[in-house]
Formats: sequence, structure tokens, C-alpha cells
Amino acid sequence: MGFLLDVIGPLFTLIGCGFILGRRRKIDTGPLADVAIYICLPFLLFSTLVRHPVTGFAAAQIFVWQAGMYLASIPAIWLVARLAGWDKPTRSAVTLSLSTVNVASYGVPVVLFALGDEALAIIMLLFVYGNVFASSLGVYIAAGGRQSPLQAFKSIFKLPLIYTTALAISINVLAIPIPESLLDTADLIGKAGPILAIILLGIQVSHIELRGNNSAALYGGIGAKIVIGPVLGIGLTLAIGAEGTILDVLLICSCLPTAINALILTVRFDSRPDLLGGILIGSTLWSPLGLSAVLYWIGGRF
Repeated sequence: MGFLLDVIGPLFTLIGCGFILGRRRKIDTGPLADVAIYICLPFLLFSTLVRHPVTGFAAAQIFVWQAGMYLASIPAIWLVARLAGWDKPTRSAVTLSLSTVNVASYGVPVVLFALGDEALAIIMLLFVYGNVFASSLGVYIAAGGRQSPLQAFKSIFKLPLIYTTALAISINVLAIPIPESLLDTADLIGKAGPILAIILLGIQVSHIELRGNNSAALYGGIGAKIVIGPVLGIGLTLAIGAEGTILDVLLICSCLPTAINALILTVRFDSRPDLLGGILIGSTLWSPLGLSAVLYWIGGRF
């Protein structure tokens, strides 16, 4: 129980602080999110990948897991949508809610608190993959076929994390020595990112308005995320034969709520952002149930 409180307690304390702050003050989250995404997290990604290189096999396992979350969600929600008679925007919103996981502002802090620095390289690489898929396949899903796959693919190259990853991998492959003082500085700047991101999550949740959302699609979407999502994620984790730290990180990520990126995409393409916002809030509030079970199991192994 102490292990769970050590992880869940700080997490929801920061979310609560952000929520209260967002309710009491008018805060523009855009610049703060830019600081986290374009400064802090790239520094954290660089320092963790240089200090804790990920093998090619491990990187492939993580990629397959992330791809599997998208590729398994699409036909599953398509079938449900056909049976329930959902329109395209509703189908897009529920598909994005199931296939995405909130790595940046939820997963990274949980992994940092629960598993320590050595696991950061795994979760940060998953963060990169998640952004790649959100900026390509996620855009295509949110647009409901209104944007070509090629246009969606081009969005990948606007991500700073892609170039940060390439730089870190090149340094490791070429065995270029990096001064510890430089890595310490990058680590110091980078670790401000997860804390800022989790506070931003609370602020962003406080701004979501749920108007007229008492629908089967909302409750079905929340149920799918907190039940089918973990089953799908854990099943993929076992299917790829993940072990050790990779196993622990992917089990945690299987129980994470819907990503903020998914909400941004539905707003951009007008694909039921009200519905996805409701699923995001619901899955965030219910996520401690599955997460606690996974963390209890992980904690019992140590």
C-alpha cells in the first residue's frame, strides 16, 4: 500500500493542484505546454537515451506495442460503430480515445516515481512513437478520411523529438563522449517536464466542458478505455514477449488514460471533442483502479 501511495499520491496531488488553479485563474496552457514539449521533454529524452541506451530489439518491441494499440483499436471500434450506428466523428473520437495513452503528462511521472531513472529511456521512446502515430495515423483517424495518408505522414517531421532521438542514437552509435556536466544539465532541465506536464493535465481537464454528453457513446467510450484498453495493452505486452523494465513500463502504459493529443486532434478536425473530452476525464478519474493493480504487482516483485 505504501508503494501505491508513493506513486499515486504525488500524481493526483499535482493533478488536483492544476485543476484548482485552472478553475480559479485564467491560464493559457499553450505556452506552458510548448515549454514542456519543445524544451523540457527533448532534454529529458536526450539525457536518458545517452545514459541508458535502448537496444534495437527493445525499440522494436516498443514500436510494435504502440502500433498494435492503433491497429487493434481501429477494427474493434469500427465494428462497435456499425452495430451502434455511430457517425464518423463519433467513431473517430472513440477510436482515438482507445488507441492513445497519456504518456507525457501521466505515464512519464508514474514511471519516474515507480521505477526510477533507468526506466525513463523506455517511456520516453514510447512517447516519441506515440507522437509519431498521433501525428500521422491519429491525424488520419481524426480527419475521418478528409486528409490523405501522405499529408498525415508529413506531419511526423514537424516533431522535435524525432531529431532529438536521432541525435542521441548517433552519439551512442559513434561512441561520442558527452561530458557528465552536460548530461546533468539536460537531466535537470528535462525533469521539470513531467512535473509541469502533470500540472498542465489538471489545468486542461478543468477547462473541458461536458455539454449534453449523457450518451451511450460517452459511457461506452469510458468503459472501453478502462476495460478493453488495459486488456489490449497487456495482451500486446505479453504477445511481444516483453521482459524486465520493458514489461513493467508497458504494463503501466496499458492502464493509462486517453492522451491530451487525442483531444487536440478532435478539436482541430471537429470530430466530437466534447465526447473525447468526457472520455478523457472519465478515463483519468478511473485510471487509478487498473494502475494500482499493476503497480501492486510490480511492487510485489521487488
